[in-house]
Amino acid sequence: MITDACVYANNSSHTTLRRFALTAASCGFSRIIACDPAEDISEYAGVSILKGRLIGKLSGKAFFDAVKKTPAGTVVFVQVGENSFNRTAVTTKGVHLLTGISDLPKGGFDHIVSKMAAQQNTGVVLDFSRIIDPKTRRTALSRYDEILAFQRKYHFPLLIASGASECLGQRNITEIIALADLFGMTEQEVRSALDSLDGILSPKKTVEIVEERS
Repeated sequence: MITDACVYANNSSHTTLRRFALTAASCGFSRIIACDPAEDISEYAGVSILKGRLIGKLSGKAFFDAVKKTPAGTVVFVQVGENSFNRTAVTTKGVHLLTGISDLPKGGFDHIVSKMAAQQNTGVVLDFSRIIDPKTRRTALSRYDEILAFQRKYHFPLLIASGASECLGQRNITEIIALADLFGMTEQEVRSALDSLDGILSPKKTVEIVEERS
């Protein structure tokens, strides 16, 4: 299902959740994740709406409690920080996605976290609003280029979010492909990232075949 991994339909937004969904439908999306939404709507204009919760860089018990107390059915995002924190986040049950990659310093997301994300099936979100904003574009492109190299090596799930706080920040798939090309992401990789959420929320279970001994 083609998914915008995060829009911010909260109390500070001038765009309603219904408007976000309507715009998403016109842009070719069938699902959006509304991060910390002000409204409780699960579907509109043929677009499925999932609730997301963004957990900041909390420490120790506060972090684990925040994850544990998140209502069932909510997509849990964690804002990345130091690599030690990222490793904890990746291995914490109930965490689905890491976000805030563009805010990290160079080398702030390493091989170990990448490998762990692949093993735990934890997704990494690329927020395209940081590419659109001239103030953050250069840094975002550099960080996303690094993450893409890690993803190609370790194959952890990669997702794409508009990161829009207003409907004007949403982009159609053709525009997203063009923006992704700025840091070397192919069209096939873009389409895979837009369709990767289900594999995180409902991973396929491996079946172990045990041979009977006579």
